[in-house]
Amino acid sequence: MGRLKVLIADDEFIIRDGILSSINWEQYEMEVVGEAEDGEEAVELALELQIDILLVDLNMPIMNGITVMKILKEQLPKCKMVVISGYDEFRYAQEAIRLQVADYLLKPVNPEKLSNLIHEIKQQIDTEVNQETYLKQAENQIKKNHAQLKQRFFQDWIEGHLANEEIKKQLQFLNLPVRVPMQYIIIKCPKFHHNQTLMQENDRQVYLFAVENIIGELLESKRAAVFRDRSDLLNVCLWEQVTSEEVVQIEEAIKEYLNITVFWHLETIIDEDLSTLYEVYDQCKTQIHKKTRLSPIVKQAKAYVQQHYQDSSLTLERVAEELHVTTVYLSRLMKQELGISYIGLLTQLRINKATDLLKTTDMPIRNIAEEVGYESQHYFSTAFKKVVGISPKQLKKLTT
Repeated sequence: MGRLKVLIADDEFIIRDGILSSINWEQYEMEVVGEAEDGEEAVELALELQIDILLVDLNMPIMNGITVMKILKEQLPKCKMVVISGYDEFRYAQEAIRLQVADYLLKPVNPEKLSNLIHEIKQQIDTEVNQETYLKQAENQIKKNHAQLKQRFFQDWIEGHLANEEIKKQLQFLNLPVRVPMQYIIIKCPKFHHNQTLMQENDRQVYLFAVENIIGELLESKRAAVFRDRSDLLNVCLWEQVTSEEVVQIEEAIKEYLNITVFWHLETIIDEDLSTLYEVYDQCKTQIHKKTRLSPIVKQAKAYVQQHYQDSSLTLERVAEELHVTTVYLSRLMKQELGISYIGLLTQLRINKATDLLKTTDMPIRNIAEEVGYESQHYFSTAFKKVVGISPKQLKKLTT
């Protein structure tokens, strides 16, 4: 994207000059491409130069600022408009708000406020450009037949319709590793599941493809396959290990580029049988539906435990105190909504992290136990074996 084009429209030279000289426009990848003394000139220049940002005085000769903005809102809908106003002109405020102006600047213009505002507008435009890029990529992807074939195969696989030989053949055809994936992730966008009727089906599909693209792009370096099941949940098969932190990065990128909140659940696959992948898929699906039905208290408790699980002194009492509820109430609510107790959640987070560390680092087991919040290696090994089915030592052997 080239430089953003800015137009300053004010009948007072001193105001125009003040705005022009008080900002280092280059720093924001912007250029003031024109100045206008009246409303008519402002409209002409804006359309001729196809500007991105307009700073406009409300009280101008020939045509006032409100009229200028009305015309440009129609003809240049992506143009960001900033109102320059004197105190007595606030009768126009309602009209300007209706036109969705980016902000107000009061005369005399404060350079610091102007600088902060220009910075905000630049960030907003960057976000919109990113969003557009992903949506454009998404539209192109819809046209690809290969994606449909891949999707149909994975849907049949996770529903348990395929025998081992057929699965191997298809994986080979799709140029994927001919073995059981190491991990399985389901990502849900509640926005598209709870409000299906409020959104055009085509728009919904485009957004889902955009989310799919972001996941695919961030997992590009891994051996992974991203696809949708029949209820439009996004599924990821991974033949290479990812950490929970990497999945959180995906979640944050989707929020940043598309302004969509997603929920996810990751399972490590231990079974070596290709045809039983549906069991892991079912587990993930059950967990993801639980996550999207959580009450605010449980969401906060879960977030708190996720942030502090590495602290060996973390207790249910401390979490309850943090959220100003009783331990009995919190314990019951967590069990009800998460399907596991507080201790179950804490153990799960610790063991998941420990599994990551055992598979991806050379850290001694004693250090891993401390790192994930266990004071004694013996207690850690017992808890680990109970959850994973094998001891930390055995898992380390399997992965080295």
